[in-house]
Amino acid sequence: MRFESIKITSEELARIYEDFAAIDKALGIPPQAENRKELAAKDDSGNITAYASGLREHRLFYISDLWVRKDLRRQGIGSRLLLRLEKCAAEQGCDEAYLWTAGEENALFYIANGYTEFVRFENACGVTGRHRYGLRKKL
Repeated sequence: MRFESIKITSEELARIYEDFAAIDKALGIPPQAENRKELAAKDDSGNITAYASGLREHRLFYISDLWVRKDLRRQGIGSRLLLRLEKCAAEQGCDEAYLWTAGEENALFYIANGYTEFVRFENACGVTGRHRYGLRKKL
């Protein structure tokens, strides 16, 4: 068997995901449809100024993105957006949220919003002192 770097087709990826679903079924894990939630704020011109998204994974909610335009940061917008996304997750039946972030400043933002660190990969970003954090919060 030879391994090589390739770009697979969407059909091949679908076949792989079908097999993942079959493995979950064999393990007794119930199937679920993808349920991504996206929230955004726009300015008067229609430009996105803040964005957050996440994905329900049974009773967990993975927060994949949280962004606020640089000139609007440190005004509470990120915290309000995060709280709104957490509320959406809880309404979908999730009882815990988790995420990955890099840098102490980002981790401190989430900690200030009730998250606790469950893992830290030190120097994982290739820069001494810049760590990758896994954080979680009960909803």
